[in-house]
Amino acid sequence: MRPLLTRYIPALNSSLLPSSSSASASCSRAPQFLRPFASSSRTSSTASEIPLPNGYTYYPNHNDTPFDMSKESTLPSPRPDQIYVSSTPAPHLPRMSVYHYLFPFKRYKSKHRTRFLYYPDPNLDKPSFIDGLTGRFVTRGQVEEQAKKLATGLKRKGIQRGEVGCIFGMNSLEWVNACFGSQALGAIVSPANYAYTPDELLHQLRDSTASFAFVQPSLLPVFLKALELDPKYTIAEDRIILLCSKAEKAALAENHEGSGGVKAEWLEKFPCTEEIWDTPGTPARLQDGMEERTAYLCYSSGTTGRGKGVETSHHNITSQIQAFNCSYEPIKYKDVILAMLPFSHIYGLTVTLHQPLTVNGTVVILPKFEEASVLKAIERFKVTWALVVPPMLIALLHSPNVAKHDISTIRGFMSGAAPLSSDLIHAFERKYPHIKVTQGYGLTETSPVSHVMTLEESKGHDGHIGRVLPTYQARLVDQESGKDVEKGQRGELWLRGPSVMKGYWRNQEATSGVFALGGWFKTGDVATVDNNGYFSIVDRVKELIKYKGFQVPPAELEALLLTHPEVTDVGVIGIYSKAEATELPRAYVVPAGGLASLPTTEAKQEFSEKIVKWVSDKVANHKRLRGGVILLDVVPKSPSGKILRKDLRARAVKEEEEGVIQGRRAKL
Repeated sequence: MRPLLTRYIPALNSSLLPSSSSASASCSRAPQFLRPFASSSRTSSTASEIPLPNGYTYYPNHNDTPFDMSKESTLPSPRPDQIYVSSTPAPHLPRMSVYHYLFPFKRYKSKHRTRFLYYPDPNLDKPSFIDGLTGRFVTRGQVEEQAKKLATGLKRKGIQRGEVGCIFGMNSLEWVNACFGSQALGAIVSPANYAYTPDELLHQLRDSTASFAFVQPSLLPVFLKALELDPKYTIAEDRIILLCSKAEKAALAENHEGSGGVKAEWLEKFPCTEEIWDTPGTPARLQDGMEERTAYLCYSSGTTGRGKGVETSHHNITSQIQAFNCSYEPIKYKDVILAMLPFSHIYGLTVTLHQPLTVNGTVVILPKFEEASVLKAIERFKVTWALVVPPMLIALLHSPNVAKHDISTIRGFMSGAAPLSSDLIHAFERKYPHIKVTQGYGLTETSPVSHVMTLEESKGHDGHIGRVLPTYQARLVDQESGKDVEKGQRGELWLRGPSVMKGYWRNQEATSGVFALGGWFKTGDVATVDNNGYFSIVDRVKELIKYKGFQVPPAELEALLLTHPEVTDVGVIGIYSKAEATELPRAYVVPAGGLASLPTTEAKQEFSEKIVKWVSDKVANHKRLRGGVILLDVVPKSPSGKILRKDLRARAVKEEEEGVIQGRRAKL
């Protein structure tokens, strides 16, 4: 396991350093590639050392990862000014489990608050989470108490620390209980996208080795169908728990005809979270390296198709929140945060489910983004902040219904998960001048936020993702030469720090492929940085399509399309839609028999629409071919057989310019 940084990594670029800094924090656990002079037997710099500010030495070619990276040992080392870090002093980084970080023992709460600075005196009676549709809420004290009750109930079912539990459902108060109850037990939480098809869900369940699950009642048909697909994989019936309250379960049983396909026998067979609560004990504070154990397994799709489980440790999460709190000032005690991004996504999981608890904020939960419910929630609960993705801003920008509601309490939106254009920011702030829009950058693999733009910094830096968060280091590396590029030049963004994942779950090959010497994580995104340290994402090395923040792997759609009897070959790319402010999956298809087999425009149109519908019936909503199906005689490929997606993208640009598109995208 890679060592984890336990203190602030001082700035390497002197131009970004604060006027005064201190290195007083303990460095005894710092990794070998970055350690103080005092802990080294060397007394002077050598050719293999780079002296850094605040008494650190950087060993650029030290292999601090467990992976075989000997092939990279000859790559050139970066200069100190080519490694970018934050100038903001970072806080203490705790070494404890997520649960005990959020809900510290009474006997050390005072010390806890003193060390963590951003952790206010907890008001146990203040609402922490509110159901935005019903107004039902739980206080901070109830969140902790219910988590302990659920942990005790799970333990009585024989579920042990270290087992993997899947949460399959939309955002809800029960989702919160399932998450923190599992963490109190010491289990690993593997949240699943509620839009998954049975096949997609089965892959995550099987790959993660989930042994228990929390399931939203309306999603039981999908969940049980997934289990039927593979008789060799199963979850015991007494380990399937419904994500609903007793009252909701009773209402479903009483109004069975309107229960959305949920059978009465299922409601009798499976208990809800509240029904397995038991007299709570006090979760033991685990001292055997619990902070380095896996806390979450969020699945991130890759260009090879199937999703990979990202191992996010307890230390990854706690370090992320500490770094976020000391650099992104707006979310405070009096704030009301709207949570409409799915908790199954690392962005929603970390920033709306965990972080507000550390500042005693209040979170208003919505199951998903729906314009009417969002506007009502903002007005009713006086929401001050919300996390969004660009398509949500587009919807609110053009909505005639916003004027019917009082949204004056909103101070800002933080956008992430997908690129946000400066044009959209300007248009939104012109229409709603009291709302400021900022954006950040991150990945599932970085827990997630590594860059953020504050309100003050956003002026004059529209389109940037901001500067590096404290504790992170960043480099920009040329893919061909392996050399670090100069400021203003394009390079692949590499990141390192205590919030970078442990690795991909049970996938050593994939893990080795994304880490370079010294523990640098290769993001797959191409970026630039200006003289003031502001980064911009300009391209993507990876072929992933991002639709409204969700990842769509082209290879998965290609593999599916090739199973269609009337498709000979296919290439899938993402095309950017200004109207929807997101990428849309588009397929370039070679029909069986070639274009000659479809001699008329009507025949081509009919074939394209048939393919679009066929795919829609087999994939999750976000993977549908909203960019349409284009027919051609041959998919451009390299001599080695790789699809030349850049050629397809160039063709897409030309087609849009000329307005000549066969098989225009379907209205889905």
